[in-house]
Amino acid sequence: MVTKKCTILSEDKAQRIKDKEYLKWVASNPCILCQNTQSQAHHVTFAMPRGFSQKVGDQYTVPLCYPHHHLLHTNGMSEKDFWIKLDIDAIEICRRFYDHYHNMWKNKNFFYDDSMLWRTVYDELVPKIQNNVDVYHSFLNMSFL
Repeated sequence: MVTKKCTILSEDKAQRIKDKEYLKWVASNPCILCQNTQSQAHHVTFAMPRGFSQKVGDQYTVPLCYPHHHLLHTNGMSEKDFWIKLDIDAIEICRRFYDHYHNMWKNKNFFYDDSMLWRTVYDELVPKIQNNVDVYHSFLNMSFL
């Protein structure tokens, strides 16, 4: 018997995919802002149109540690502005994580060490966030206009 790995929640252009195993895998990766290993999967809310009480699909998630996840939701600016201020394309990062996850299961010869993920995601982000080693201080010093 074959079990479905994920469920498609809608048939519109942008599919809302629900995949608990994928969310666990995202949360097992380090925070994209500080590389803290205690992370949770954050749904990037502006990645697709939402209806009343609908989350975006699980394919639009990134790993964030608890402090940065809390900061994102309580900083006084929209989520889109949060990512713009950090010069990070959150939707592209989501795509890279999702592609990496599915490629590692499709290819039997895929070596599971996540070094490819580090090269395509974290190595690109580190220079962007080096200016804000402590994201808390950078947000505390920003003017919220």
